[in-house]
Amino acid sequence: MGELSRISSLQRVMRASGRVPIQCSCSICKQQCHIPCLGTPDDIERIIDAGYADRLALTQWDAGISIGVIDIPVPMIQPVAGKEYCAFLENGLCILHDKDLKPTEGRLSHHTVRKDNFNPVMSLAWNVAKEWMMTDNMEVISRVLNKFLNKRRL
Repeated sequence: MGELSRISSLQRVMRASGRVPIQCSCSICKQQCHIPCLGTPDDIERIIDAGYADRLALTQWDAGISIGVIDIPVPMIQPVAGKEYCAFLENGLCILHDKDLKPTEGRLSHHTVRKDNFNPVMSLAWNVAKEWMMTDNMEVISRVLNKFLNKRRL
């Protein structure tokens, strides 16, 4: 296999987006937790393995169509929105954060990206969504789907 197989999904998203993991607890960054952050297939597998399959759902990413990076929805498994916020937000904090399970979009997201400096091709969501379409990720995607369906049947 080529270079793709030697780097992780997180590394690919970091490279494509120009972002690095960051921790910020400002009010703008906390507002982002109202919407679930997207995870790569590797992220979602770790979340399922940690026992949180009940907070995930089969979904599709449609935002790429509206921002002009793709013309079809991208199927994936992602955290669900709770009554008002992400299903993983409890008492104002992400319960995945301290367990090193935070999805890639949340790990790399920061308040410095605004509408006036947004680049769709470098967006975290798009680069995470691409991980769900990569043929090199089909093995992990298959495992994730099987684990998700088996945990949801229990």
